[in-house]
Amino acid sequence: MDDWHRRLVKELVKETPAGVLPDSAASLEIGFGQARSALTYTLELARAHRIPATGSVTGDDLWLQLGEGRLRFTLNRREGYVVAIRPGQEEVHIRPGGEDLGAMARTAIDALVAAWRSGPPQLRTPSAPPPEFEDEPTKG
Repeated sequence: MDDWHRRLVKELVKETPAGVLPDSAASLEIGFGQARSALTYTLELARAHRIPATGSVTGDDLWLQLGEGRLRFTLNRREGYVVAIRPGQEEVHIRPGGEDLGAMARTAIDALVAAWRSGPPQLRTPSAPPPEFEDEPTKG
């Protein structure tokens, strides 16, 4: 994790009730942010191409559903870990210094997309845009 992330965590939260976060908590926050980034990118890419995906990237509970598959990352600040629920795998608790949450999220998304692509074709049909939808707003 780069120094900018660590400095941001320290400067942003030092006046909050949490005060100065220990490095382990900062590492967990940064890793959770990397998982959030991967899910956000996936949701925005799906939206831009009208792929029927749903999810949420706000707060401490991130989730993504594509077809029948779903993944979730939940940050438990009080206990200091992230719960990861991925298709076909056991629930795991990731503590600071454990697995790379960004890489774990990207791997889980890859598996979710692969499962979605191997499913019935009718589940992969893009949704129709609304009549007033400008499909390519940056052209022209």
